[in-house]
Amino acid sequence: MYIVFGNNIVDSKEIKELIEANTKFKVVKDMSKGSKREDILAFNLSVNINVLNEIMEEEYNIVELTEEELFEEYLTLAEELAADIEEHIPEEAIFDIKAYKWDQSDNDIKLVMATAHEELGTPKLRDVMKRLVKQVE
Repeated sequence: MYIVFGNNIVDSKEIKELIEANTKFKVVKDMSKGSKREDILAFNLSVNINVLNEIMEEEYNIVELTEEELFEEYLTLAEELAADIEEHIPEEAIFDIKAYKWDQSDNDIKLVMATAHEELGTPKLRDVMKRLVKQVE
């Protein structure tokens, strides 16, 4: 899908390929159309639990964490890792990401990412983000 990005047009397929080639994240679904806006680029992402465990083992003994503590750590770490995606989107972009689910059947954490041109403004991007998270929950 093509997205209006300031004075440019961005292909969501190209951004999807950049994310998958340069990060540990997999794009589950292009949600740009679901944003109901022509100026929002949005994806449902996932990151494998094993990737998160490798990072967490440097600081924690994972076996000692309760399931609730582990869940919180997974979500926090997934969002921190997702911040690296910002390097692969256009420079004049604003960016928001929210981890929302531990999918034990797929052994991964699910996230929603939304980005737009900085002219749109952070408050509007957050409003769109809330709608996107409701769509996937």
